[in-house]
Amino acid sequence: MKKLLMFLPVAAAFSLASCNENKPAETAEATEATTSTAATGDMDTQYRSRAKRIADKMAADMKITDTAMVSRIENSYYTRAQRLGTLRGQYTSDTTGMGAAMRGAYSETDTEMKGYLPAETYTAYETSRPTYYEDAYMDDSNMESGSMNNSASASTETGSMDGGEGGKMKVKADGDVKIKDAEGNKAKIDGDDGTVKLKPENGEKTKIK
Repeated sequence: MKKLLMFLPVAAAFSLASCNENKPAETAEATEATTSTAATGDMDTQYRSRAKRIADKMAADMKITDTAMVSRIENSYYTRAQRLGTLRGQYTSDTTGMGAAMRGAYSETDTEMKGYLPAETYTAYETSRPTYYEDAYMDDSNMESGSMNNSASASTETGSMDGGEGGKMKVKADGDVKIKDAEGNKAKIDGDDGTVKLKPENGEKTKIK
């Protein structure tokens, strides 16, 4: 956590601060209720769409033809998407806590699926579990895998959040945090020992232990 606190000024220098900070307070207050309601409905639609894509992928991979089973799998992924979305809101400044909580959400989904999937199907699911992690399906706009550059991302990442002015932050299942700002500067915080690695777009790499 100390390393994360030390890193915050660097992250600020990378222009990851929210672009909303300079907006008048009265404007934010006037639009807060409407924005919140619209965002909630929009996110639920994304959760549903995302869950369906993951369930369809899993059904195709494992030759699951029982439509009722596929629907149940989709519901499990929808519930997981809701949980992860809630956790992203709860742990906006505690990336270590977010990583642990998200791992718990993934574990809950595994336990749920183990209760209704046939033994052989669940075994196959275990061997390819990362294929169905939510991060690989985060880009709802083009139905493709999402990442910092909208390309295929590492399958162990559990969360993605937009930063100010086009910045991105991702939290992996092991607690690692990856950050990239609009200028292309990159940073990584190790979830185990707090080591910070900085990679400016124009400059030398830096490592802070």
